[in-house]
Amino acid sequence: MMTDKKPRAAEHSCRYCPMCHHADLTVTLQRRETYSARGRGLAVFAAEQGALTSDAEFADVMYSFFADGLCRHVCAGHIAHDEMVIGARRRLVAEGRAPAAVARVKANIEKTGNPWGESEPDLVALTGASPQKEVLVYFGPAARIQRPKSVSALASLLTAAEVHFSVLRQEPDSGLLLYQLGESEAATAVAQTLGRSILESGARTVVTSDAEAYRTLKVGFGDVPPLSAVEVRHTSELLVDLMERFPIRRPVHSPVVYHDPCALARFSPCLEAPRVLLKKICGVTPREMGPWSRELAHCSGECGGVPFTRPLLAREAAEHRVKVAREVGAEVLVAGSPAAAAALDGYGLEIQDLSEFLADRLQQ
Repeated sequence: MMTDKKPRAAEHSCRYCPMCHHADLTVTLQRRETYSARGRGLAVFAAEQGALTSDAEFADVMYSFFADGLCRHVCAGHIAHDEMVIGARRRLVAEGRAPAAVARVKANIEKTGNPWGESEPDLVALTGASPQKEVLVYFGPAARIQRPKSVSALASLLTAAEVHFSVLRQEPDSGLLLYQLGESEAATAVAQTLGRSILESGARTVVTSDAEAYRTLKVGFGDVPPLSAVEVRHTSELLVDLMERFPIRRPVHSPVVYHDPCALARFSPCLEAPRVLLKKICGVTPREMGPWSRELAHCSGECGGVPFTRPLLAREAAEHRVKVAREVGAEVLVAGSPAAAAALDGYGLEIQDLSEFLADRLQQ
């Protein structure tokens, strides 16, 4: 399990080392050494030594990184490369040199609760949730705004399984996106609001399909500690326990591959439950994305704020991931979070998140 750690100046030793070059998704897509971990390390070191100006090009390099934890995972020294880049982003924010998208995301989250600034749905009306105190479902901004069918699917599954659950009428953001963008104070504030809202709800168990929220609540980030007073479960962990209550009416005939969201792959590992769930649904083990699966899973393009700061790069990452799924013969790609499903959709392959996939199999 990975933990967040602020990098020391000595850890810019990655400026000498090409070890994670093969795993760095940004340089794979950009094909320029500047956008590699080594290139970023050199840039950060030079900026800290006063040999490089924190200009727009420097900001572009820092905000083109997915902060997906893979460089650190393959690094022999486990250098906290993500935290080094996030630290550089914090300095850019403090200097007023961060991309304009960063301020927009912050304003949108503070105003509406989601980074797109969209009107929020009434979750109680949408899900039929009850005011009971045992189980709270946190859907997350991607499900609420980008993928409402994921909300409906999970709500219908829990209702069919006779699991009574409550929701937060207004879900606060998890804060992880703001943290990764360099807005640490705002990130801590919204994460604390989420934790306080959950505790005030009286729930003993929090269930979420949002990988970033799962990471935030399970292990925390930066100065935000995990929410240890409640049990935190990923949707897959709960649905596996409930499978006997779900009659599969539509068998699966198409090859299925599973995508591990970065937070579930490395930061707050939840690797087996989604695969066990898919095996119970499909009758066979889902396919893997070659070597870039499980702990080595590449990003879907939705991490690190890149969809807001470099949207074209985020789309290229998603297209790259779908291409790999096709190469292993998949016809259906099931993602472990609504955010990843939303990012991967639209590139010619059937995309569903876990709740959508299971709910679809129950329909006659």
